[in-house]
Amino acid sequence: MTSLKKFTERDFEFFRNGVLSGRLNPVSMGKALFIFPLLSLCTALGAYSASRSVSPNFTEFWFPFFTFQGISSLLLLLLSISFFFKKISLKYQRFQMFILTLSAPQMAFNLSLVFLVKTKMDFSSFPFTIVLISYVIAGFLVFCLSLIRAYRRLKGGEFRENGRGLLGKQYSESLSRFSNIAVFAIIAAFLGAIVVSLFGLVGQDIVTMFVMFVVSVIIYSVGITEFIFVLYCKLRFPSFNITAEQQVKIDKDDKLFLEHINRLEKEEKEAIKRQKHGKRKNSKNFRG
Repeated sequence: MTSLKKFTERDFEFFRNGVLSGRLNPVSMGKALFIFPLLSLCTALGAYSASRSVSPNFTEFWFPFFTFQGISSLLLLLLSISFFFKKISLKYQRFQMFILTLSAPQMAFNLSLVFLVKTKMDFSSFPFTIVLISYVIAGFLVFCLSLIRAYRRLKGGEFRENGRGLLGKQYSESLSRFSNIAVFAIIAAFLGAIVVSLFGLVGQDIVTMFVMFVVSVIIYSVGITEFIFVLYCKLRFPSFNITAEQQVKIDKDDKLFLEHINRLEKEEKEAIKRQKHGKRKNSKNFRG
């Protein structure tokens, strides 16, 4: 924290875009905040349910751990639901950001936990405890390396206005186009199907482990790091906390932008209809 005090508000300007009108806007985030703790609770229950198929001793030994994960996820879920209300989201947006910072890694951990328990259920010789500890250590190292990388980017001015951010892209740029996501998803599904068909149950566990790895790396390296920086900015710089007056303007601008997009889409559809109508008319005249 001491080393961060030498940086000014201008050095963190990149994160303001998300807070003002992006996915980290307190009102927008309040409507979706429950997703992380809900998934975390579901995966914790799923891990416990799968553990009962392993062995009674395994379930009994890990029951306190599953219980803790389930109760903590439930508490975060109940707290996150309260942020559905706009006034609460604006008044307690620092606490809201704190909940997000806690629930995101917990969701990633519980998702990995259910995959590991499933693998243990399929193969009794699977070293569950060793792999779980290794996963925790690896996740912590990825998180630390991400923080070091983010700090270097901060020193290099990458988080200033029009900076390149954590992913090396400006906030206005598309972080992931739907077309690229679709292509990667199709390729991943195809490769996953090949692995499962070749190796059967082992292949299925390989695919689930790969999914666990990708989700964990994304959340630990990008998600949590961004959440921590935004939380720090909200705690240190009052301007990063959106006021009710600012939110009214943001909602108004978003509404006008949506109306503009709808109007353009309507005009485009009408132009296509006129074009088709003109082609049909010319075709009839040609036949005549």
